[in-house]
Amino acid sequence: MQEIRCGRCHALLFKAGQGAIAGAIQIKCRRCGTLNWLRPVEPLIRAEERDGKEQDDAERSDP
Repeated sequence: MQEIRCGRCHALLFKAGQGAIAGAIQIKCRRCGTLNWLRPVEPLIRAEERDGKEQDDAERSDP
């Protein structure tokens, strides 16, 4: 489990396992009141796969 701490006062906000955060979240520190924004480390879907750019790029490179 990874400890998630406040960026300002370093108070423990929560503990999370790998991949537990699926989207961006905002959490307010109970100690200092700072709003902390968190997002996943790696996106669930690569941008190329989402937009279909890999196929488009391959089609353009053919003479």
